[in-house]
Amino acid sequence: NIILSSLNYGNVLHSGLDVSITHFFNQKIILDTNFAIFNSTDYYNTLTKRYDPINAPKFKFNASLKWDSKIGNLMFSYRYVDKFNWMDGIWEGVIGPYNIFDIHYNLKITENLGLSVSAMNIFNDVHRELIGGAKMGRQIVLRMTSSF
Repeated sequence: NIILSSLNYGNVLHSGLDVSITHFFNQKIILDTNFAIFNSTDYYNTLTKRYDPINAPKFKFNASLKWDSKIGNLMFSYRYVDKFNWMDGIWEGVIGPYNIFDIHYNLKITENLGLSVSAMNIFNDVHRELIGGAKMGRQIVLRMTSSF
């Protein structure tokens, strides 16, 4: 008989550091950064007698630069995710590392109408963000929004 259920790992200890820094150069230019280091990397599974991954990278970093101009709002962003092991039920594998660069542009056309263009993963770093999920490549999204 095979029984699938949740597993209680017992007492676990997580440790790490997560730091965010935001710098306002002025009211129109903002730099935002975040980095995280996670010391816990796996749990001991008493049923399988092996270590299971925590499904998270040891290191990740994000940064963005936003500029509000007369011709619209522009944002450049970067995201780095370190290589890590993933295991969830039947899904098992390695994710990363990957580097993602995005560009976003927003324009308010009228009081009630807006236009935005997002170019995500512009250098086409094809990757998976979870095992069993789709491969992510370059995406370009155009949106028109109305509010009233």
